[in-house]
Amino acid sequence: MLPIIKTNRNTSIFKSVILNTVQSTNVFFILPFFGQKRWKSRGNTYQPSTLKRKRKFGFLSRAKSKQKSKILKDRKEKGRWYLSH
Repeated sequence: MLPIIKTNRNTSIFKSVILNTVQSTNVFFILPFFGQKRWKSRGNTYQPSTLKRKRKFGFLSRAKSKQKSKILKDRKEKGRWYLSH
């Protein structure tokens, strides 16, 4: 606890420092829990869905078109164990 020193005007130095600080600075700087959050939580953007993944990147999806079947061929030539999802 800070020592309270009385001045001539019957107010403490501690009280005058606090009042001057509040008047000269932003109140939200002193009391940050009243302010807004500065950032959101990160890392919650990927919510996996097996059905969407299989439809987009699955073997049957890759086998349907010429360009996508080229991906399967290239992965097979490279020796990948897994050609698709």
